[in-house]
Amino acid sequence: MLKDIKPVVNIPNPSHKKGSIINKLIVFLEDTLLIFQKDNNGKVDASEEELNQKLSLILEVYSRKKEMVFIFHHETNQKQKKGHNRKVDIGIFNLHGDLNNPIYTIEAKRLTTTFSKNREKEYVLGSIPEKITGGIERFKHNLHGANLERSALVAYVQRKDNKHWFVKINNWINEQISLKTKTLIWNTSDLLVNTCKFKDDRLAKSFSISRKVDKSDITLNHYFVNLNI
Repeated sequence: MLKDIKPVVNIPNPSHKKGSIINKLIVFLEDTLLIFQKDNNGKVDASEEELNQKLSLILEVYSRKKEMVFIFHHETNQKQKKGHNRKVDIGIFNLHGDLNNPIYTIEAKRLTTTFSKNREKEYVLGSIPEKITGGIERFKHNLHGANLERSALVAYVQRKDNKHWFVKINNWINEQISLKTKTLIWNTSDLLVNTCKFKDDRLAKSFSISRKVDKSDITLNHYFVNLNI
């Protein structure tokens, strides 16, 4: 996708104050997630790959319609540590900035009761530590959101509802806190803090702060998009 964008001069856009571009991005993202929910409601068996492609496309289309400065790139390579090859589901770039490094990343996961036992906790972590397949887990390993202070996870809720999965995910995180594993540091800041009081069944918003393996922190926005209404 990036190679199809016309070349631009890589200089900061003076219309954006420092830090404000991420806030503008989050407002745009939340508005567009509601459009995505409306277009994909009922897709309770759609694959993660199918939904990721649709989400990436709708974000890119509406970014162009609204003349935003964001480029949404499906499956973006991240700077990896040796032995790992990871692509984040959506990398977001500043049209007027560095086109080699995203300013924000999105990892997406399905939330469904149809997963096998070894996949049910994938929003948090995978069943095999060496493979690092979990959503939050990948951010904590700095495989996603590499060198970023803020990023997001999007959950496609295909069974149950947003409240159900909010409780489930925090239970899974609490399990990791109690285990006190040496590989990753899990603490209460990893727990999701709800910011919308579940007023809208279509979209629930939470946040958490995760400690990475390099001892830096990343603030994660969590969006539960309910496709089961």
